[in-house]
Amino acid sequence: MLANSIIPCVAALVSLAASTETHGGYDFQVRFSNTADPETTDIKDAYEQAAAEQASTHLQARINATGIAADCLKSNTGPTPAELYALKDCVAADNVGNFFTLLADDIEESNTFWDTVVSQSTTDRTQWVPARMYTKAYFDGDLLAAQFAIWTQSQNADDANNHANPEHYYKKTTVTGLTSQSSDIFEGWGGVLSTFGTKRTNFTVPEYTTPTFGTADYPEEWAIDPSFLLIFQRIGPKVLKSGSEATFGALHIAVRDLAADEGDEGKSGIEVYAAVWYPPWDQASEQSRMEFTDNYLADEAHHMVVEVINLTLQAQKDCSTGLCVA
Repeated sequence: MLANSIIPCVAALVSLAASTETHGGYDFQVRFSNTADPETTDIKDAYEQAAAEQASTHLQARINATGIAADCLKSNTGPTPAELYALKDCVAADNVGNFFTLLADDIEESNTFWDTVVSQSTTDRTQWVPARMYTKAYFDGDLLAAQFAIWTQSQNADDANNHANPEHYYKKTTVTGLTSQSSDIFEGWGGVLSTFGTKRTNFTVPEYTTPTFGTADYPEEWAIDPSFLLIFQRIGPKVLKSGSEATFGALHIAVRDLAADEGDEGKSGIEVYAAVWYPPWDQASEQSRMEFTDNYLADEAHHMVVEVINLTLQAQKDCSTGLCVA
């Protein structure tokens, strides 16, 4: 009887261990929907490594082809995320605009891709499709939701951008009001889980503010659990910066405090929700539509997991030294 009672307990512990990944001394759990169990395979390290290998190869090829920042290839050319981030630091040290010149063809390719998606999609946003993730971060009081929310509006967050993800190249945030800001962003995702490859896109989020759901722009279906207080939510359109200047998505980020009895760790923390809602490309071929909704958006959801884990870790370091307040 005693042996039989132990078996379920052991199984539960194995399940918990498998659903938790640890980075920087803190535990994280990832879900890709609000009703899903935590992922049982670590997301961050494998995806970040695969993306870093692709980004490093591509960036080195563009440096060799153009001669821009060629001295950066004398070192920092390994395939690991840390080596890629060092290479990007070197490229940006001379002129952050180097990325826009090196990857100009990628920006044009991305503009064409997104213009096609927008033109071949319904405009009814209740029919749009999400790339999204929920990540619980068990900081146990070392980082609070208010601290993270404030930190994301700071220059420190912009400075951390190029180390947040292999395909991040530029971010500038401008605070426009007490509950609003705007951003200029150059980043890419894709090619790890999808056959589309990476679409390196330069876009703006011209109005990033507290959401009001139940409108044509932000349907009620996009609202999330009220435990995510509106004061710690922001939403805004993603607009191509060149070409057609089309709105090709809507970014929604939220954070909340997580009580110790809400998670599986017995520790408190924060939970971050990140979603981008996209036109469904419902007028494309079935093959393209399925690749877009099933794999390409999964690429971005995994990309966001890497981004959130790296940024929350950096926010905790910055906040512990007084570089954010709440």
